[in-house]
Amino acid sequence: MTTTRCNKLKVAYLGPPASYSHQAALACFSDDEYDFDPQSSIKVFTLDLLVDRESSFPDLLVCGELYMSVCHCLVGHPSQRQPQHSSSEDSQMPGMSQPERPSCRTTNFQNINAVYSHPQALGQCERYLGLHLPGVERHDASSTSKAAEKVANEGPNSQAVAISSSLAAKVNGLEVLAKGIQDRDDNSTRFFILKNKGSSQESHDRSPNRPSSADRLEWKTLVSFTLAQQPSGTLADVLQTFKDRELNLTGIHSRPSLEHAWHYVFLIEVQGRREVKGGGTMNEALEELGRKAKDWRWLGSWIDQAEQQRGAVQIEQ
Repeated sequence: MTTTRCNKLKVAYLGPPASYSHQAALACFSDDEYDFDPQSSIKVFTLDLLVDRESSFPDLLVCGELYMSVCHCLVGHPSQRQPQHSSSEDSQMPGMSQPERPSCRTTNFQNINAVYSHPQALGQCERYLGLHLPGVERHDASSTSKAAEKVANEGPNSQAVAISSSLAAKVNGLEVLAKGIQDRDDNSTRFFILKNKGSSQESHDRSPNRPSSADRLEWKTLVSFTLAQQPSGTLADVLQTFKDRELNLTGIHSRPSLEHAWHYVFLIEVQGRREVKGGGTMNEALEELGRKAKDWRWLGSWIDQAEQQRGAVQIEQ
């Protein structure tokens, strides 16, 4: 988030409009108070961004998160429909989603020669693509809405389809050929809300569905650190720092530091919050982390939406 000339904060998201990132931004920010800035390219996997090996983003913080259920659709031009009845039914495994289609129309799959989408969306629809579009070339796009835009720009005679949201289909004048084609019904994506330290107070949380009582809030804290080459057990010693204070770790990730072979940057998510004014159990743990780690960085504290929501926010289907 950055500030515009008219003192409105600008929210950047992976565009073009109608992307899942755009819908996530709209779920968190009012367009009366914020300007929205679509980006053609962005490091979507923000853990890699937060590793920040070159110290390019020293002021970047996580200030919120959003879990959103995702309903993938196969979208294309109306010409890819043909009036026929289909008697075949998909086999369905427990936990798998069952695609929805209009009862009297099916897609002319034989005419389709390409599928465009974001790599993550393609992977989440592997079963459907294998059943209905085997052998059809898959092409990566920077976002699902960009994939829909590309198919739209190819014109009504295009033999390509895209995996995107129904909103992206509507915005680009395409038709939903099949809905709910993701492999699992519980498919959801977590979005991080990022900001610069100077944009507002450090502990400010921008997550939706915030409880009214601050005393009941459950928080998460994200920390990155590296270790010096020491005897085995060094990582365990660092993690013990949090266990000794009954601070629960909800996630741990690692990325190569690129300093030398087999050296890593660790990122951990911990239940609890860093107090800006000092004091508190989390602050004590972070102080001890500073003594044990080669270097470390606090990357933000925010309200734990997994605890507060216990169910993904439903976006435009």
